[in-house]
Amino acid sequence: SKLEHLHTFKNVPASMACTSQNPVEDISMDQIWDICKNTGMIQLRNLFPLDVVYKFAHNDAIGIDWETHNKNFMDVICSMNVKNVIEIGSGSGKLGKLYLSKKVGKWTGLEPNHDYTEVNIPNFTHSREWFDNEYKFKDGYDAVVHSNVFEHIYDPVSFLNNIHSKMDSNALHIFSVPNLYKSLGEKFTNQLNFEHTAFLTEEIIDILLKRSGFDFDKVYNKGLPAIFYICKKSQPENISFPESIYNKNKTVFSNFVEFYKEEIDRLNKKINQFDGKVYLFGAHIFSQFLIYNGLNIDRIECILDNSPMKQGNRLYGTSFNVCSPK
Repeated sequence: SKLEHLHTFKNVPASMACTSQNPVEDISMDQIWDICKNTGMIQLRNLFPLDVVYKFAHNDAIGIDWETHNKNFMDVICSMNVKNVIEIGSGSGKLGKLYLSKKVGKWTGLEPNHDYTEVNIPNFTHSREWFDNEYKFKDGYDAVVHSNVFEHIYDPVSFLNNIHSKMDSNALHIFSVPNLYKSLGEKFTNQLNFEHTAFLTEEIIDILLKRSGFDFDKVYNKGLPAIFYICKKSQPENISFPESIYNKNKTVFSNFVEFYKEEIDRLNKKINQFDGKVYLFGAHIFSQFLIYNGLNIDRIECILDNSPMKQGNRLYGTSFNVCSPK
């Protein structure tokens, strides 16, 4: 209830996807970040509607880091001996396919963006729906799973309460979430944006889970900034937020902002002094962040990306087409 303004990023694109739509249809808005003095939660002041932010799919999870993450997360899921899983926000279906390649069981993916025409395997069901207060779990799920979804939720407290109220008493709630505090401290530019609208640090997530009625164990992803939670239903606990969270979160965010003021200047000097073609890698928030914070784009030829889904399209909010590094 006590919000303090931290920083405003000007003219930020609504989507971090790639698109073939006319550039005049792209939407942008100032991104205003506040911090709550009571809880230490950094949060976005103004939100775009979900159907604007997620109009175009971009979560195809390409690369070795994603492969390692999914393998390690699946090892945790399989160790729980679950047989009938529902996944919230299942993306392109990679986790379900990986699970059914290892285990005999059933996997249901809730995902409104992908059509899943490429997922045609036994015991895999795609439900093209949002998970909201109206959605009802069918009987028999022994695990509710989500991976890199929780940090996207506009109201994380309601989301946890919704899962808790609809789970069977013996079911597990298993999820993966990026270590936002660690990653922002290491200056990752994809940690806070129009999709990640709240700074859900490990410390805050632990409190929210307890307050929502979950006991949990944690597994730390080897070599990557992600945390795997294995939760069981319990009774809600009235846990308060330590005052230290406010100072820690404000400091790490302020250091991030100041770092990129200097980094943009450094990159612009390199671009201006380089006699040759300039390419920007990463058709995603990584490139957008640099551009809307003042990167000199006059010399950039195009944006490179490894994802076939993005190649041949245009990065939303920019004039740049996307090409394969090859």
